[in-house]
Amino acid sequence: MLVSRANRAIARYNRHGEWLSRFVHRPYISNAKQNTSRHHYTTSSHLSKHLFVRSTKFSKDLGWALLGGSGLMLASYSWLTSSPISLDAVDGINHYSTKVSNKSDTITLLTDSEINKKLRGLEQSYIVNRNKGISRYDVAQLPSNNPIEDNHIEQVITVPVKDSEEDLYFFGIFDGHSGPFTSAKLSKDMVRYVAKQLSPFYSSQKSEGSSEQVDSAISNAFIQLDQDIVQESFKQLFKDPSQENMVNVLPAISGSCALLSLYNSKNSTLKVAVTGDSRALIGGLDENNNWFVKALSIDQTGDNLDEVTRIQNEHPGEPNAVRRGRVLGCLQPSRAFGDYRYKLKEVDGKKLSELPDHVKIYFRSEPRDLLTPPYVTSKPEITTTTIRNNVKFMIMGSDGLFELLTNEEIVGLVVKWQEQFMNQNQNDKTNVTRNGKLPSVKDLTSDKSSQRPAFRYKKNNNSNTTDYLLEDSNVATHLIRNALSAGGQKEYVSTLTSIPSPMSRKYRDDLTVTVAFFGESEKKDGSLEINHEATAPPKPKL
Repeated sequence: MLVSRANRAIARYNRHGEWLSRFVHRPYISNAKQNTSRHHYTTSSHLSKHLFVRSTKFSKDLGWALLGGSGLMLASYSWLTSSPISLDAVDGINHYSTKVSNKSDTITLLTDSEINKKLRGLEQSYIVNRNKGISRYDVAQLPSNNPIEDNHIEQVITVPVKDSEEDLYFFGIFDGHSGPFTSAKLSKDMVRYVAKQLSPFYSSQKSEGSSEQVDSAISNAFIQLDQDIVQESFKQLFKDPSQENMVNVLPAISGSCALLSLYNSKNSTLKVAVTGDSRALIGGLDENNNWFVKALSIDQTGDNLDEVTRIQNEHPGEPNAVRRGRVLGCLQPSRAFGDYRYKLKEVDGKKLSELPDHVKIYFRSEPRDLLTPPYVTSKPEITTTTIRNNVKFMIMGSDGLFELLTNEEIVGLVVKWQEQFMNQNQNDKTNVTRNGKLPSVKDLTSDKSSQRPAFRYKKNNNSNTTDYLLEDSNVATHLIRNALSAGGQKEYVSTLTSIPSPMSRKYRDDLTVTVAFFGESEKKDGSLEINHEATAPPKPKL
């Protein structure tokens, strides 16, 4: 029987382009030391007299550190009655359907209460009372993989600048593939590596670095971190192929994209560094009081002609370096952390095939046409934007969000949410579940051709005629709900949320969204408050 081109693509590929036919289920390592908790405390081992940790009564939610001199200390918390229905019963879903052998293609729909619990289960919201450019941020996730392969980080570091101080706000989204290990590693170490590279600029003897120097520091941090993840972990494995070193190499075996934004409160600049295909947007009002959106990152995939040209220039005479829009015909992101299969053939003159058999059982076969690695780099592209009063918010998301919503729809959805939950009397929440039309939003992105368009469950309409749902106090959850709604249809939300893992991966990706609002704080006591109304209650301890 003939199947559609879309169905064939979904049947053949998993997450970021690894062939399903080549996928090998690796054994579960019971004592793997991955930190999958959303809360983890990190500190460096080297302290300096210039550094101290300033904590508040909210220190269990976020700490911020003073950095300078030759040392570094970073202390922070990372946020970090049912009825069966056929998938074909929801218009459009059958376009992406895939039969499961010896199983029914029906699912059991969750109740409205269960759907809300699932959508809101990982949401977090914080009110920032530091009056330094960021007033609030919301984060939400919806897993598709089990465990979720996405991760994220939010940290604030206070740095001395001459006779004053400034806040550096870090927001990161790490979109993993082929396992959760790389993204978990990035959420633990990314900000620490960047802060270490930035620390010389904030010593008492030197002034703050230039924009180019900061870019170089961020880029060096990305490259060094990936070097440690891949090269150094394999070197240790060759020296001692122990179980501990095998666990330490797992972040090199899986992979992850990385999107990191850095907002400087002193000069109101926002730097966005991207490795892979996660995306950052800003939304604001132009001189005519009309809404606009602008992407601050470029999707780095095998579909981006600039990326294809770069890889071909690095590997002349290799026509299959990029094939079918994928690196070596397999990996869709052209830049990523981990993914040793596209970066290594040997380490210090030793071939990976020389490792003991009990270690190699975790490895996957070498990609075809792997001739002159590396083909994939962790080096980021960095943009710098001055945040003026007309810029109201920033949205960051893993690529699963942008498969479902356009840039214009995303900003329009934040605008409508803001009108209801931030710009009105908080005691007057009438019609919070109403449908409506999104405002007109102009996309000012300079290179739109480099961005993959939203393609799942799309209709032939304009964003300003799209219906929407308005049910969530957390704006990131609001975006995820509407991403699943195919234009305000609750039936889509119900179906796409109810599909269990791993079947859900056929219809949607892991979703991770962060939204940060620019502006002055209402309170100015320097604190960080949990916004309980838009934060999931903590899970009870067993």
